[in-house]
Amino acid sequence: MSRLLFFIWMSACCVACDKTEPLKPYAYLSVKFVEDEEYVLMEHIEASWNFNEKEAHLTAYGFKNERLTIDLPALTRTGKYPDLSIRNIFYSDGVDFSPFRVESGDIDITEFDYSHVGGSFKVTLEDEFNGIEHRTIIGSFIIYAH
Repeated sequence: MSRLLFFIWMSACCVACDKTEPLKPYAYLSVKFVEDEEYVLMEHIEASWNFNEKEAHLTAYGFKNERLTIDLPALTRTGKYPDLSIRNIFYSDGVDFSPFRVESGDIDITEFDYSHVGGSFKVTLEDEFNGIEHRTIIGSFIIYAH
């Protein structure tokens, strides 16, 4: 009798299983200061890619109050994103590095189609919080359309 009940219970569990496709994330991100060994673990990532409007947005928050923002309006092709500014990429370490301008660097778009956009970046940012400081961040990202 107990075997029969176990079989019925297992059958009910299998029938009740959700067979829908697993959710894939809307974004992938890796970022770190060039001199650090470890990449920053981001706790929460909000991202959107609109192929029709050619706009990509990503904001990520880390466990230690880190924040990365990537905002790429008028994105029309692969290659280097033109006229890079602090409005396009911003990174704060959550402690004392909060830049006000991009000194140099590139965002290189390597993937671009209706379903996703992605690339890599190496950007030197300038901060004046505790005197003038220049730090370089590196990383990569992929943003999927919703």
